[in-house]
Amino acid sequence: MAVDMRGKTFGIITVLLVLVIVFCIKGTVMSRGSGENERKNHYYAALEQEYLERTRILLEEEGLRDCGVNIRWVDDGNGNREYTILLHHRDLNHMSEQEKSALEKMLSGIEFQDAACRFSYVIGS
Repeated sequence: MAVDMRGKTFGIITVLLVLVIVFCIKGTVMSRGSGENERKNHYYAALEQEYLERTRILLEEEGLRDCGVNIRWVDDGNGNREYTILLHHRDLNHMSEQEKSALEKMLSGIEFQDAACRFSYVIGS
């Protein structure tokens, strides 16, 4: 009977150690994936900041000083990003569709070139 109890104890300890090893391996794999996402987010954050600065300079050159610029993005789950650029300024509401189209064309010329990114614009209200 004493031998039987030692065998059960050994079996339980073995199962617990295997579970601990499995959880440690899973945690290592998960942290590697998280690090890659973090690097990707830092990469895009730098591109977005540079784009925002260039956008503000272009808008100021076009006479739209203190124009509000909001950048929103959505990840489609495949690593592609859809950016929506929202521009807010009282003068934008008085622009014709042709003027808005010309402004959008200028803005698309300063977009960062990443095949995984698409841009759309909302100009005015």
